[in-house]
Amino acid sequence: MIRNIVFTFLLVVSFLCGAQVQFFGSPESLKPLNTPSSENYIFLDFDNSQLYFSRAHFAGNKGGSKDKGDIWVSAYDSAWATASNMSLNDDQFTAPAGLTPDGRYFLFHKVWFSVGMHYGGVFAKPLDGGEVFQVDIPFFKNRSPIQTGTISADGRYLLLSLENNLGYGVDDLFMCRLQPDGSWSAPKNLGNVVNTALQELTPFLAEDNKTLYFASNGLGGQGSFDIFQSRRLDDTWQNWSSPVNLGSAVNTPGAETSFAFSSDSDYAYFVSTQNSDGYGDIKRIRITSDIVAEVRNDTVVSMVATAEVEVFLTVYLLDKISEAPIQGTGQVVLEGDTSLYSTNGKGEIQIPDLGQPLNFEFKADGYLSSKRILSRDDFASGVSAKVLLDPLSTGNTITLEHVLFYRGTANFVEGSEEELDLVVEMMNENPEVKIFLKGHTDNVGNEQLNVYLSKERVIAVTEYLVSRGIAAGRISGEGYGGSQPVASNADEASRKLNRRVEFEVVRD
Repeated sequence: MIRNIVFTFLLVVSFLCGAQVQFFGSPESLKPLNTPSSENYIFLDFDNSQLYFSRAHFAGNKGGSKDKGDIWVSAYDSAWATASNMSLNDDQFTAPAGLTPDGRYFLFHKVWFSVGMHYGGVFAKPLDGGEVFQVDIPFFKNRSPIQTGTISADGRYLLLSLENNLGYGVDDLFMCRLQPDGSWSAPKNLGNVVNTALQELTPFLAEDNKTLYFASNGLGGQGSFDIFQSRRLDDTWQNWSSPVNLGSAVNTPGAETSFAFSSDSDYAYFVSTQNSDGYGDIKRIRITSDIVAEVRNDTVVSMVATAEVEVFLTVYLLDKISEAPIQGTGQVVLEGDTSLYSTNGKGEIQIPDLGQPLNFEFKADGYLSSKRILSRDDFASGVSAKVLLDPLSTGNTITLEHVLFYRGTANFVEGSEEELDLVVEMMNENPEVKIFLKGHTDNVGNEQLNVYLSKERVIAVTEYLVSRGIAAGRISGEGYGGSQPVASNADEASRKLNRRVEFEVVRD
């Protein structure tokens, strides 16, 4: 009777999800591979001879018990052997992505933490002994502390779980396609049938290149994470059958992830926290599968080793008066994320070329911040750049070079607010600082009207700062007309330098 119930269950699963995989018996733990730590994120070699996985918080990791993931590998010879730590590991999170079918590269995920943010990438280890390099994937972005996914059996597709602004929730599933020239396409989101507002992890594509297995905590199920199956319905890679839970043969009240198998394997492998030796164990369950590998008549393409070569611009952060190097940062906001770059001991900031003009804000304690657009030409020139910051020393007078007015008025030219906002930022960060505003004009026109105009411009700046929350008692000022020129009034080119607003740093 029990046998008939199991058989009926298998037929139902097959009918509902087009599943060509059937489960038999109960999962068994791979004792030689599991530890009281956490095993997860597996990749099964195509000939079932090696199993790669990530092991976290293990004393034998390169970063010790604080290491969030090293890749370990076990070889099969009648039984799975004790796993060994791969040489490519360091103290950052790593997880396997798989072997290219030509046997040239082992691909793996890596995530590192820098200046308050996680960064991820796909890396390749040449199996001929060459150096590890980061694979060039256009517009690749991951802000999750983990990164998972595997290469397809034929090497044409790279399935990924990433967190970025192109997702529907936290970690979403993406696909990169191997191009005819051997390069990878940009990641493409697999759409909102398989992706939810929560997390989708560990995508695995069966050999037909249509059947997708993945873990999700956003589709309901037996436990916190369950494994689901969905079938690709067309070549858009965004039209999928409704995900079907693999059921109690695999999923439990715990968390299940990292489902993998090959078409000629007697077992499917996955990770479960249920009754595990630690925080996640590798298990296997006996299967039969009639999935047939996709047959392609086009030319077989291999991944080309195009390492991502970063171009950097060196920016020197200097004191505007002494031109001595100072310690500070440069920050830029792209797609809602803030990237922060710090100076080294020489006041140098190394800024990578991110493929577009960058509006940077340069900051240092005790200085007025400055904004500067770094263009593509700046990066292409190979010439370093200097950024001079005004010190907030008592008595120092700072010219607001980009606070401009329409001729003969106290009305700001559009864009002047950006530099005024830097003054607001400075006064918020330095509550002991007061400022004395000074308004100036050139000497053209009526002297008394020029004095009046310069005072009106001081009032306009004061009102702007107060409207942004700065106490009026911290701001005073005066208009001087054209009585304090800093350049000749003989021609327009130099005369415009005299039309300015500046402030003197005042402290009690």
